[in-house]
Amino acid sequence: MSKTMTSTHPAGPVAQLVSAAKAALLPSAGEPHPPEPASPGSRRRDDALAVLTAARGVVGRGWVQRTWYVTETPAGRRPARHRFLPGRLDHSQVTGACLVGAVLHGAWQQSPRPEHAYPAIDALWLTLFDAGTPTGADPVGPLCPPLVRAARVRDLTTWNDRDHRSREDVLRLLDRAAARVTQPRPHVDA
Repeated sequence: MSKTMTSTHPAGPVAQLVSAAKAALLPSAGEPHPPEPASPGSRRRDDALAVLTAARGVVGRGWVQRTWYVTETPAGRRPARHRFLPGRLDHSQVTGACLVGAVLHGAWQQSPRPEHAYPAIDALWLTLFDAGTPTGADPVGPLCPPLVRAARVRDLTTWNDRDHRSREDVLRLLDRAAARVTQPRPHVDA
């Protein structure tokens, strides 16, 4: 026969610290559990939708071809000539933009980080070149290497600059991408 002995010694300082930490970090039975942090995929979808919505507003105010931005200067409206160095652009002077410029400007309105535009670029490219994406696939896609994203920017810029392209075409693509991003994804059990 085995006997279990327990002692009633007061808890030491380390045990008290561990107990206090558990009480502070773990919810008690009556408290609601804190919300789960957003998954990286849902965060990318949220960012994409916000930027796509802002980009639609930019294109609605003024759409251009063969340059990323048009700015208002003291001499009048002029194309921004430094399209590959958008950090030097005075965004407060933008009056029009192409598809990619509108995405970059819309992202700038929300965050100083250039990578804030990446999910929207990915969503637009996947929408434009959708070749039967499997059901349940992430509408923004996985993170991609910089060279892949640069190629996507080139593809979107080329599409925007086609002679037959219109502002309505660009607005439709933005709307399709936003709709794709907001579609509920089926829950897949692992």
